Amino acid sequence: MGLIARVIEASGIPTVCMTSAWDITAAVRPPRSLYVHHPLGHQTGAAGDLAGQKAIVRAALEAAPALARGEIRALPFRWKGPAAAGWEARAYTRRETPTTADGKPNRG
Repeated sequence: MGLIARVIEASGIPTVCMTSAWDITAAVRPPRSLYVHHPLGHQTGAAGDLAGQKAIVRAALEAAPALARGEIRALPFRWKGPAAAGWEARAYTRRETPTTADGKPNRG
């Protein structure tokens, strides 16, 4: 999405990417991004969680205008429910697992 966002921005349309892979997003360098600590593919929340989805989208729309060019900002949402524990271990390698409060990947 970051590559597409750059092309769209080049035509004068502002964009914001939603991501749950901080390291990949940092490598691609989209114009501006919002990180959500959720499993890959679930940046806007769990299926059927309308209230949670609305909260994430609302927070993204509120945060987007203040993002600096090239910035990745973490939104304060964490995955919940029975699959919450350990989803990172299933989705990332040990070196890439986001462990810091702002979602930046563990480099250890």
